[in-house]
Amino acid sequence: MTRVPVIVQMSSTECGPSCLAMVLGGLGRATEVRELRAHFGVGRDGTSARRILEVAREYGLAARGLRVNQAGLASVRLPAIAHWGEDHFTVLEKVGPRRIRMVDPGHGRRRLTHEEFFAEFSGTVLEFTPEESLRRRRRSIRDHLALRFLRDLVRLAPLLMVLAVALSAVVQVLGLASAWATKYGVDVLVGQRADTLSLFAVGVGAYIATHTLATLCRGLALLVLQRRLDGTLGERFMSHLMRLPYAYFQTRGAGDLMGRLSSNMAVRDMLTSQLATLLLDTVFVLVYTALLVALSPAYAAVVAVLAVAQFGIVLSTIRLVHERAQRELAADAKAQSSAIDALAGAEFLKSSGLSNWALRRWADRFTVSVRVGFERRRLDLVNESAMGMFQVAAPLVLLLFGVVQVVAGRMSLGTMLGLNVVAGLLLAPVGQVMGALRYLQTIGSHLERIYDVLNEEPEPARPQAHQPTELRGEIELRGVDFRYDLGTPLVLKNIDLRVAAGSKLAVVGSTGSGKTTLVRLLTGLLRPSAGSVLVDGRPLDDYDLEPLRRRFGVVTQFPYIFGGSIRDNLTLGRLDVSDDELREALRKVQFLPDLERMPMGLSTGVGEGGGALSGGQRQRLAIARALLARTNVLLLDEATSHLDTLTEAAIAAELSALGCTRIVIAHRISTVSDADQIVVLHHGEIVERGDHEELMALGGRYAELARRQTGGLTERAATGGQLLRQGRH
Repeated sequence: MTRVPVIVQMSSTECGPSCLAMVLGGLGRATEVRELRAHFGVGRDGTSARRILEVAREYGLAARGLRVNQAGLASVRLPAIAHWGEDHFTVLEKVGPRRIRMVDPGHGRRRLTHEEFFAEFSGTVLEFTPEESLRRRRRSIRDHLALRFLRDLVRLAPLLMVLAVALSAVVQVLGLASAWATKYGVDVLVGQRADTLSLFAVGVGAYIATHTLATLCRGLALLVLQRRLDGTLGERFMSHLMRLPYAYFQTRGAGDLMGRLSSNMAVRDMLTSQLATLLLDTVFVLVYTALLVALSPAYAAVVAVLAVAQFGIVLSTIRLVHERAQRELAADAKAQSSAIDALAGAEFLKSSGLSNWALRRWADRFTVSVRVGFERRRLDLVNESAMGMFQVAAPLVLLLFGVVQVVAGRMSLGTMLGLNVVAGLLLAPVGQVMGALRYLQTIGSHLERIYDVLNEEPEPARPQAHQPTELRGEIELRGVDFRYDLGTPLVLKNIDLRVAAGSKLAVVGSTGSGKTTLVRLLTGLLRPSAGSVLVDGRPLDDYDLEPLRRRFGVVTQFPYIFGGSIRDNLTLGRLDVSDDELREALRKVQFLPDLERMPMGLSTGVGEGGGALSGGQRQRLAIARALLARTNVLLLDEATSHLDTLTEAAIAAELSALGCTRIVIAHRISTVSDADQIVVLHHGEIVERGDHEELMALGGRYAELARRQTGGLTERAATGGQLLRQGRH
């Protein structure tokens, strides 16, 4: 029976790659999901069974898809991948007569009855057979995330780490003094050298003071280390996260990413409190063992039996601890995401009477989180109880063994008590090492989530590339194709488009035709699958994207407004913008009348996400923000959809006077009719292009859209007039 490693999916669309990584690991080739991403190209839309089979063959597996019923499942070669539920993959690990064991990348290892499994099983199984071309590979110790993280910590604060370890060594060495003092006090002082008792008491006092001081200094060193790491780890994580490509955020929720940020602090706590002295404890285990063997091999044998028993208990549950920690973190992330959704959508939920639905949705996930957390803590309790039993039993067993040795005349009472102290000093770091092994499993679950972020390649920083301070605003797309995932249909097909500097381009099309995707390609948020995007005659790859994007003003249909004041949202931290400039920008977007009705003016709070503003106010504030950035290209994706036509026309006139390049996506004909060029997208292809008069004369999709809008307006006006006439009678 092949047992696969449990690999939890790090995003909602990665169950397929996670399952294949588990299968490969079970067949002898340790494989990380991030390695498979390059083969799958997994993005927003996930992957298919066909693609899993194709990638498996690339790795040296004979792979095929099967349709099986309950009787045929037992003959499938394991491990296999089962299509379970509507859109999920799991790994089949064992098919027994009564139960089926599977590994769900979303929940860990599960045991189900045949009835439970087949209630969700679609009937599709992917079967794999290793071929000679499969290159088996074990996971290198250098790849262990805990060691990698510890290595990073040492690099961040080497002096503090060395100081903490050195002080820990002092504390451990002082422990040997207590063993010597016990033997000396019993064998020498009692009845033989009572005259030195006062000197011995002074020595004991000095020992206590030194031990206390060393322990205090070690604690302070660890405290300072934790404070430094708090800032450094959090900043490193957020800095890397904010430099990741936009595609990364399309498959991971805010709640999940916030949980990963918290994981940095959890790992820091565990490492500095549990593992910073792990190496030292291991060294002292060897030192105390050698000392005990030299003094009394029989004593050493008893201690060895106790230590092996401790190790056996930890080893028997170590895999289960890791799996339950993984499940708990995944469940916590889902519950947190539901809570964020409920709070962010409070207005919609309240106005739609759906608060109870949101509460139930969160409660269901929170209940799972609590249950999984309880299972993990229950396992911890079993481990801690077993360790507690050893802490109580070990001294008594050693005392009993020592008494037997003294009664038999094999050693003196002082020697026995001294050996007991040394044995206790040996068992203490053994317990620490055992505890550290348990914590490593919990830490490993946190580290997998942290390094899912840190291992992701950030957008390349190209300081030597072209860094524009100004743009003419000429945009060109040459033969651009785009798909979100390998093996999925193209979202944009063979787009050839040129936008002259200072002109207005309008993009229209039905929902899902690729309009917003086109905007994201222009700013480099998404990269073309084929073809190239040029700005002022240069491909995007020639630019340092960060300064380039500052020359683009992007306003979407639902712009993000930061918590704070109107002034905060307009300046975004800039100190070189005066209130007069802010008011001028607000005047251009017809916001000044709104501002004058606000008693606090520019200092008016907008609420989290702009919740205190109307949809139209948020859009106008976002356009003003783009104008203040003095951008050369404005990308307006349904940016005035919440405005009336008169306000929209007034803003359009102000934007036209700026002379910058404008690319407008809209459904209203009134918004796009004055454009220098209009393109019509349909199923990702440009099917029409021209100005308003040319497209109306063509009589195609654009003309049909215009007639529908005009007809709708005429019909509504006629209906309104009829109602007014009826009201007069």
